[in-house]
Amino acid sequence: METQSNSYKFLEKVADELMNNIHVSPPSEEDGDIFWDFWFAFSNSIDGDIHYQLSKFDLEEMHESKQPLVELTRDIVRQTLNDFFIIFEEHYGYFNLEDIINVLARFFIPKLYNRYLKEDDTPDAPIVMRENKNMESLIDKVVRDIEKNFRYGKESINFNTVDYGFRDRDLSRNVDFYYDPYHSNVGIFDYKYMLGTLSNLVAYYLYKIMGIGDPKSLQISNRHFDDPMVAPIAKKLTQNAYKIVKEKRYVKELRNVRSSLTEQTAPQIRQNVGKIYHENGFINRIVTDILKMTVLRSFKVLFDFNGLGFTGGHHLPQLLYRWNDKTGLTKDSINVVRRNIPELVKQYLKKQSLLSGDDDPTVPIISEILSDEIIEQINNYQRDEDWEDWNEEWILAESTKQTDYLDKVKKKVIDSISEDDRFWNFNDMVEPTYDDNVAPVRVEKQGILNRLRGDWLFNRFKEFYGELYALSYEEIEEIYNASLYHIFKNNRLNSMNSILIGDWDLEYTPSLIIREEDWGSYLTRDYDLRKIEDYIDMIKWSRYGKIDYLGAGSESKFFKGKRAYEATLKDEGFFDGWTKEDFKPYHEDLISYLEDYHGQKLTY
Repeated sequence: METQSNSYKFLEKVADELMNNIHVSPPSEEDGDIFWDFWFAFSNSIDGDIHYQLSKFDLEEMHESKQPLVELTRDIVRQTLNDFFIIFEEHYGYFNLEDIINVLARFFIPKLYNRYLKEDDTPDAPIVMRENKNMESLIDKVVRDIEKNFRYGKESINFNTVDYGFRDRDLSRNVDFYYDPYHSNVGIFDYKYMLGTLSNLVAYYLYKIMGIGDPKSLQISNRHFDDPMVAPIAKKLTQNAYKIVKEKRYVKELRNVRSSLTEQTAPQIRQNVGKIYHENGFINRIVTDILKMTVLRSFKVLFDFNGLGFTGGHHLPQLLYRWNDKTGLTKDSINVVRRNIPELVKQYLKKQSLLSGDDDPTVPIISEILSDEIIEQINNYQRDEDWEDWNEEWILAESTKQTDYLDKVKKKVIDSISEDDRFWNFNDMVEPTYDDNVAPVRVEKQGILNRLRGDWLFNRFKEFYGELYALSYEEIEEIYNASLYHIFKNNRLNSMNSILIGDWDLEYTPSLIIREEDWGSYLTRDYDLRKIEDYIDMIKWSRYGKIDYLGAGSESKFFKGKRAYEATLKDEGFFDGWTKEDFKPYHEDLISYLEDYHGQKLTY
């Protein structure tokens, strides 16, 4: 069986070949036909062709979902995946599931949608759909796979090629990646040198594992390769290596770094205070407001419209771009910006009730100014000498202070949390389910501390909110703790009265008085729960408002390990700062419940 390259160039070539062999029959209104029919056939095919059918009503629902490509991809894969396995094996010599999905989702389906199925007034769907998310996942996998075979020493990283499975004659058994070109043991980490040598390793890895690259040049020291995956993988390896060897105190000095490796604690704000984009005050205001929500990240422009009803990172408008060190932002990327900005401006104006109609004359003016500014700032961002290319973000106009920013993030996260009878639901974060749908990340209420004792929930916070809002590790911990505090507080408040009833046998005693004589030396006085003052004193004395949780994930401040029992004695509570008015609804609920339970008035 012939092995094919799975480079993007090859995958797009396959998609183009499929498009050239497609036969389309659109719905015929006159004949009452409501179906789009697509046949993919090759003249020399021995297994017939592939048929896909889509009703016009299903297409309308896809358009209304605001994620038509996602819905279309699901439907096509559901109907035709088995047939595509046959096509790939027959025509291309293999049937790798990942490559089939890449061909369909990244190239073929967007092309099919743009040519036949998109609405007339909408911009073309981007090719390489969700490239950034999928690419990052693959990059992280490769990084982890390589790093697990690293051995960190005082002068270099050792890589055993035989243990790894590389048994070529032209490679020595052990390869050392030195921290500096002079192989000196003086604590120097040469970022540029390490990036170059690790880039060679990555390129070699991609050839050996994935079949990408030139088979004639296998020497690690002389490898030249320009696959787009090499650079981001090598950068992560270099950055991770620097952090590890610095922690081990093998290196002291960082040299020849294109970007600072110091941890970023806040997004950089492009201070365009007072800048006049247009003489018309309305246009200038709209441009400035949108730029406040425009975020530049590595190869991505994100429009943070959360405050306008766009919830969750996957639903926020975003554009991907490509960059060339010599020529700057590519022509195709410039076209992507200019083509998509008008629709984004319309959405913004519509959400703000400022759109005068589909032909609003301000839209093209605003769009042109925004496009020019975004293109200029992308070029500045990429050329910035202090660019932290793996975690830096720019906001393109003046905004709030970082503390205010983080407070808003906390509020957004907490507001997204809901509960039902069984679960706490984190509705911003969605995951695929076994039935091809998606569902929010959720934590079962029963045994919640056991559920949280590991780091799986924190890791989801880190991957989702950390990427979405460019948060540092400490900031992720802060919103994670705020979310757990919200859950624990609500859980404790919602169950506080039932705990009180159970602890003091109030379900068996038709009274609201807890008497000292009934409890021996345990109490020092009677508590008359008809009085709100005694109700408050009982709650405080019984520590019902205290944080008495012995574990909530190792990244949470609620997790104390062996010091858990000591931590429960700290004077931190959910009722800190509460007044009598705050307690009053809970007091009334207790009285109402017990009176209904016992069937008699207990307040007199």
